[in-house]
Amino acid sequence: MNKTSNRFRTFYLSLFFVILYIPVLGVVLYSFNKSPSTASWTGFTLDWYRDLFNDKVIIESFKISIKVALLTSILSAILGTTTAIISTYVTSKMENVIRGVMILPLLVPEVALGVSLLLFFSTLNLPFGILTLVLSHSLFCMPYVYLMVLLRLKEIDISIIESAKDLGATRWQVIKTILLPLVTPSIITSSLLALAMSLDDVVISTYMSGPTSTTLPVHIFSMMRVGVTPKINALSTLILVGTFFIVGLSQLLNKKSNQ
Repeated sequence: MNKTSNRFRTFYLSLFFVILYIPVLGVVLYSFNKSPSTASWTGFTLDWYRDLFNDKVIIESFKISIKVALLTSILSAILGTTTAIISTYVTSKMENVIRGVMILPLLVPEVALGVSLLLFFSTLNLPFGILTLVLSHSLFCMPYVYLMVLLRLKEIDISIIESAKDLGATRWQVIKTILLPLVTPSIITSSLLALAMSLDDVVISTYMSGPTSTTLPVHIFSMMRVGVTPKINALSTLILVGTFFIVGLSQLLNKKSNQ
């Protein structure tokens, strides 16, 4: 019975990963296709990557995406960590309220969230650009930072904090010398996750981008309207490599912090 069950699990997982990653491998493979058509393979070439690095519009969109992602990760780390620490000093009822408010952006569909932010920033007469992108991205990235930091705070032995208070440490000294050093790995890990999520966002960025602040995913989406070419495959391959690197780095840091 156990052997049959193990074989079924192995078969199921193998089939799952094959279905999940074969389309991804297809994108990577055809980024090296000599033919401009993705219907057939005609030979190996790196010309599409050369064209990609010579495309000034893509380079500019990439710079905007990196700038937005870095600012988003920093802002999300500050706000998420601050909220998580505050949650440990309030009543359990208030903590549940804060948790509900923080998780809410994850439950709202991105389309509804994008439309709501569009109306909100339009009411404030705030010009759409880098600022609106950073604020909107931070809205859905901050909950991840909050949850990861809060889980780490829950794991801290309360006796350490009580000992510091008995020795005369103020609340700020406890936060500065005990809490922040202990949750720093979680802050870094969640910030990298926020960075990857910001780089990957299309729906909200479509609503929040201004005329001179189009992000790379939005530009890719607009390019695909006229057909998929190996140039898009090359760009998607580089994005996949960068995303896997960021996520892998965050997992490595998270693993070290748990040891």
